Amino acid sequence: MKNNTLPNLIMDENAQYSVVARGEHDHISACALVLAAMGIDYLQQDTLLLVPREEADQARQQLQAYLEENSNWPPPPNWIQQRHRQTPPPPTLVMIGGLFLFFQVTGPWQPGNPWFEVGAIDSSQILDHGQWWRLITALSLHADTMHVLGNCLIGGFMVHLLCITIGYGSGWLLLLLTGALANFINIVIRSGPHFSVGFSTAVFAAIGMFSGLQIKMGRNSPLRFLIPLGAGAGLLAFLGSTGKHTDLGAHLFGFFCGIVVGLLIILTNLIKIADNTTIQRFLFCCALVLIFLCWWIADLHAPMPLL
Repeated sequence: MKNNTLPNLIMDENAQYSVVARGEHDHISACALVLAAMGIDYLQQDTLLLVPREEADQARQQLQAYLEENSNWPPPPNWIQQRHRQTPPPPTLVMIGGLFLFFQVTGPWQPGNPWFEVGAIDSSQILDHGQWWRLITALSLHADTMHVLGNCLIGGFMVHLLCITIGYGSGWLLLLLTGALANFINIVIRSGPHFSVGFSTAVFAAIGMFSGLQIKMGRNSPLRFLIPLGAGAGLLAFLGSTGKHTDLGAHLFGFFCGIVVGLLIILTNLIKIADNTTIQRFLFCCALVLIFLCWWIADLHAPMPLL
């Protein structure tokens, strides 16, 4: 509707009708429905809406109330809905496929495997000897075939959704950094030695980010805060709290670190760069460089070349 104003037109004394609205056909039709609902007789003539003179004041009041009540309707789509317009497909399939292919190179976790000797989470080596790269390299290692398949299938779906929401470059770089942070917190709070591998820490970071992204700041019902947290916690319980070799601590800290990162994305309005192709390519390249850099450093500390 382009014309949402009500004219205050006074017709001559012999006129039987007064104009109460004018504008395009859709606008006049909507106003006519309002008058019909209120039981006010009207006459619709193309771009004009007329009513008997004795009912003109009441009709104008009803139409003004209708226009004021619906001035902001329909509401603008939220930023997550806006992200579903056509964008280049993120390279999630390539990255997730790379995880599976990398497992074919490293093999399963067993004594003497050089990849795990220099790349797995080892709390002693990280905290006492500063081997920080393990916080990243461990995300690309998996204990066995079922471990890598589970992370690729479930993780690939979650990561894909995250990347189309915040951008594939932002998504992958934040996943690596958030997963590394969660791995670090997980070993710091433990009193004894701890060893772990797997991309699942980053998967639960993605779940946490979705929960954080859905939390609305400001005047809202507490349910708007609790529902996303409950949904994320439900996925955590269903996907990441069972199994003989499950690292619940890494999953839990990945989830909570993801929530914090999701909130930071909202507060910093990082979503604005999601459609910037140049920035997303740069951030994605940063994520790739970070992975290769960590494995290059790990190779330097290996007793024999890994490749």
